[in-house]
Amino acid sequence: MTKALWVGLGVLCFAVTTESVWAQTPTTDEQRLEALERRIERIERRHEKELQELHGRIHTLEHELQQGHTASRGSTTDGDVRSEAPSSPASSTSAIANALNPKITVFGNFVARTDSHSVQTETGESIDNRFNLREVEVDFRSAIDPWADGVLIVALESEVPGEYDVGVEEGYVTLKKLPLLDAAPMGLKLTAGRFRPEFGRLNQTHTHDLPWTTRPRSYQTFLGEEGFIESGLAGAVFLPTPGDNNVLSASGAVVNGGSVPVGENNGGENPAYLGHLEWFWDLAPGHDVEIGSSIYAGNFDEAGDLDSRLYGLDLTYKWKPYARGEWRSFLAGGEAFFADINQPGGGDSTPMGYYLWTQYQLDRNVYIGARYDFTEDLLDESLNTDTYSAFFTYYTTEFLRLRLGYEHTESDLPEMDGLDTGWLELNFVFGSHPVEPYWVNR
Repeated sequence: MTKALWVGLGVLCFAVTTESVWAQTPTTDEQRLEALERRIERIERRHEKELQELHGRIHTLEHELQQGHTASRGSTTDGDVRSEAPSSPASSTSAIANALNPKITVFGNFVARTDSHSVQTETGESIDNRFNLREVEVDFRSAIDPWADGVLIVALESEVPGEYDVGVEEGYVTLKKLPLLDAAPMGLKLTAGRFRPEFGRLNQTHTHDLPWTTRPRSYQTFLGEEGFIESGLAGAVFLPTPGDNNVLSASGAVVNGGSVPVGENNGGENPAYLGHLEWFWDLAPGHDVEIGSSIYAGNFDEAGDLDSRLYGLDLTYKWKPYARGEWRSFLAGGEAFFADINQPGGGDSTPMGYYLWTQYQLDRNVYIGARYDFTEDLLDESLNTDTYSAFFTYYTTEFLRLRLGYEHTESDLPEMDGLDTGWLELNFVFGSHPVEPYWVNR
């Protein structure tokens, strides 16, 4: 199937869906209700993480208090003459103290793959036609005090079945306000530790939250197979916007250089700098768009003489009607990468890549979608790779997700040219479940 046909199918799907949903004409009462719901959604979007943390703490506190009451009732003997009464101050204090323990979530990602020909790792180990528990993450989150929250994510990752690398994927503290200020100016948040910096649409999304089984090849080319993760300092603020139907935010970070392919030879003494600008806009009832731009700048060599730059642009459109919104939704988007890398022997390498994707929700539990991906080789722009993907996702609940996927690759690299891969993916979650990114599905 040609690229033109794939792009044409995506445009047709987008046009048909958009035309049908825009044709809806709500009554005046419905318009008022939708306007209120959109305003609530914008507030939730702006303060998503704080709301997640507050809901989690309330749930934990209620659970611990209930346990305290149950334990108090269970200790009553037949000989006791005791009326039902609230638990003692000591048990209530203990329950409240336990509520400050971190929320713990375990994510598991299991995949089975079948391939048309051999697929090997960089070290020559075969990974085609295999079953693999690809990743397990243990996620700890807690409010440290009124000023700060803490996150620690320990990951067990496997590329070759049965072989695991264990490490800290993220571990950071977020200051929601400064100790000397009663409120954070412009919603300022400061982050320190090891984290996924804001770059583009996908970098902060973990494997278990992806809308596909694999990350786009263009993304892997420029940001790495698992994304860009590094230690450093970051800050984010909200910027003034005209009107109340949009949110504009900006972030910046200073991190250790060297953990991204465009700067993999960066010496530890050379920091890297990132900037990200994001605009979320409500177009109409049930329709919103998010546009983002990103930049990474660092040094390519240990001496710090050669520069590397990576630029990103991303766009996401979402339709989710307020009436029957649990049953229908539509997503379309894409992301482009442009690099400018100084070569050690002189001259510049300027590779680019991008991916386009779409997803439609058929009913409460079923999603279908497609993705097209193009990338140039990082150091040889004449080597191109095209990947065509289709996927089918079924949710039993938000804690269990099944996915079938198919990928076809055409490449100037012989080991990938003509590769067909089928995927069966199972994601499972237990523990205190954080909310998934709003743009992925629900």
